[in-house]
Amino acid sequence: MFYYQQFFRTALDGIDRSNIMSITVEIGQVILLISFLVAVYESFIRGGDVRMLGIAAVKYVALGLVLLAYASAFRDVNTSFNAFADFIANNTTSGVDIFSVWMSDLANAFNTFGFEKLFELIAGGVAGLIGAVFVILSYAIYPLTYAAFCFFYSLYGAILYVLGPVIISLLPAFGVGPIARVYITNVLTFHFWGVIYSILGALITAVNLSTVQQVLNSGSFINGFVGLEQSLLLGIASVFYALSIAVIPFLAARIIRGETFGTIAHMVLNRIPMIPRG
Repeated sequence: MFYYQQFFRTALDGIDRSNIMSITVEIGQVILLISFLVAVYESFIRGGDVRMLGIAAVKYVALGLVLLAYASAFRDVNTSFNAFADFIANNTTSGVDIFSVWMSDLANAFNTFGFEKLFELIAGGVAGLIGAVFVILSYAIYPLTYAAFCFFYSLYGAILYVLGPVIISLLPAFGVGPIARVYITNVLTFHFWGVIYSILGALITAVNLSTVQQVLNSGSFINGFVGLEQSLLLGIASVFYALSIAVIPFLAARIIRGETFGTIAHMVLNRIPMIPRG
């Protein structure tokens, strides 16, 4: 299990130990009851539309059952997506969290190279100053990005978990049903964060750049930056990995909304000069 998964599970357990979920489920049930009464009244004013009333009853009974088992249902969905992410990791990285391993290796590398760069910063010189500042920033960006991903994954998931019963209860209500459909889209987007995380780890492993030692042995990063000293090379790799983690939420959102290929096509078409018609 990845660290972000453990962090989120801890957050869910803390929420379940409080009275938050019981209150939100009760609020959702009240909203569901009110909207059902509105549906009954609407059926009555339309001349007693039995078919409409029957469809409404089925919808509200089904949603009522979902609310009763909401905590288990949300956890089951989360477990299913985590199992998919773990399956990808187990078959590509032997279940190892590549990004966590990189952070551990980076800390060891900084103990080896970092203090030397700090000395160059103190000693002065333009080249030493630029190199030292870059190394310090790049070595700090990656741990911050990794920590931010874990935190916002749990924050995003906790918000969806707590507000879920209230928003789901709006699904059959007239005029506000799209809000519940947007919520479902956000739930799928949230759970795809972990899947994309595992795919990125598989990609890095496939090109043999998953550890600091592999990058140092290659003497380059993706056949670029050849000839750089080790500290700068690791700094550049860390920046690339930090960016790959940072764009996961945006990739997940575009994949779920079907905008990924449309966005790429739009960028390509805008960069291709128009061929004059003659």
